[in-house]
Amino acid sequence: MEIPDYHKEQVKNIQSSKKKWLRRSWISSALKFSIPPILLGGYSRYESTWLEITNTVVRLPFLPRQKKIKILHVSDLHLSRSTPIDFIEHAFSEGLKEKPHACMITGDFITDRPDDKQLTALTHCLTKVSKKVQTFASLGNHDGGSWSASRNGFSSTEKIKVVLNAAKVRILHNERASTYLNGLPVTVTGLGDMWNKECHPRKCMTKIQSKQGRRPHLNILLSHNPDTKNLVNEFDWALMLSGHTHGGQFRIPFSGYAPLAPVSDLSHTEGLKDFHGRPHFITRGIGSLYGFRVNCRPEVSLLELSRS
Repeated sequence: MEIPDYHKEQVKNIQSSKKKWLRRSWISSALKFSIPPILLGGYSRYESTWLEITNTVVRLPFLPRQKKIKILHVSDLHLSRSTPIDFIEHAFSEGLKEKPHACMITGDFITDRPDDKQLTALTHCLTKVSKKVQTFASLGNHDGGSWSASRNGFSSTEKIKVVLNAAKVRILHNERASTYLNGLPVTVTGLGDMWNKECHPRKCMTKIQSKQGRRPHLNILLSHNPDTKNLVNEFDWALMLSGHTHGGQFRIPFSGYAPLAPVSDLSHTEGLKDFHGRPHFITRGIGSLYGFRVNCRPEVSLLELSRS
């Protein structure tokens, strides 16, 4: 009769147990490191549809007392699979409930190359807006041009201009327009996009005369990219509106730092900022490129311009 080798059996059992422990440990480690990204990805997708309506007071001391102008500022629609037309329509309808005197859109209506059906839907959406309130727009880097073409977008802005013209939205592409808002005279100036090399302030803006200083006139400047502020510092404007940053797309919690923001000046990525004594407002926009946002919800901005 063969005598069992208990030592050999013990070694075998220990090795088997060790393999099971290592396998369980590997699975546990894999879950530990994979679950946070999965949860973060799910949350970031949810946040990209968690619309926020913000209200900001912009003080302009030269405005008459008891007179206020309410501006609906929207940017970065980014019509695409990530940002469907239904969400864009919802964002505008929420903003229009506040009964603004005008709507200002600062570019990036699309992402890549939407088809004719999508562009028609965008036309219908913007038509609903322009029927209710004066609507002005500047264009962004995704709306066509050299930068856009190099990234599978339209090579020119013609497609978007057709949409905006059909929707009765006033396109300001290195142009300015005069109007009245709540009984006050206003000049609205719009610049072409900087990344597409179509930003030409000399074509539509006047320089500040050093002796006279800035005129006490409400001149609102629409420029998609906040970095444009450095190009227009010597020109006459009272309030600048921008988008482009998506609020940074990803903001580190508790610090407000947005390392991914596509601008050179990371201090101008969202909200009301001061630029050499003039207000500059950057909205986080309503769309997103990849369907994610972290700590920077999509935003419909309502600005109240007043003396105090």
